[in-house]
Amino acid sequence: MRKIISLVLVFSALQSFSQSKASVELNYPIPTGDNFVSNYKGVLDIGFKYRFADKEDFSFGVSLNANYLTYTFDNPDLNFKTQNYNFQPRIFGELKLKGVPRLHPALGIGYTFMQFSSSGSGNNGEDIINFNESEQLNGFNFNVSFSFDFSKKMFALVQYDAIKVSDTPVGVPDTKYNTNASFIKLGIGYRF
Repeated sequence: MRKIISLVLVFSALQSFSQSKASVELNYPIPTGDNFVSNYKGVLDIGFKYRFADKEDFSFGVSLNANYLTYTFDNPDLNFKTQNYNFQPRIFGELKLKGVPRLHPALGIGYTFMQFSSSGSGNNGEDIINFNESEQLNGFNFNVSFSFDFSKKMFALVQYDAIKVSDTPVGVPDTKYNTNASFIKLGIGYRF
């Protein structure tokens, strides 16, 4: 329920803003590090940013990223596919470097909602068992990014996201491997 309320509030706020300070991004997410998403394959990440405070040396704003990853496990006794959807609303601050005006470093902090859906089948020696399961994880998100302007409207982007999961599922040890996730995202963007 928290996820739905947060998304509705973020989308409502973003739609009411003028698009003159907005940008959209198309990224490729790459899971990194030794953690529970490190074996996933990134498919797509879409982002939206709105700068509500634009000063001489910095900008502040809100952003929303949504990404999709997959994991496939296949052997004779067990095979399944897991789909992972992540929603990341956050606030960010972006520096304006006078010496390098085309480069924009930024820091962001927010929250990540992770939805996992798995389906597959297993063989217990006597029967083939089919299953469909889903799980939800949430946690704080820290983001560091660098964008480089190709033109007044187009830019390239590299960013790093670190996620700290709040609560592990029942039966899952509360270890660094199970409570941390991280991504590198490479992409392009367009400013309105």
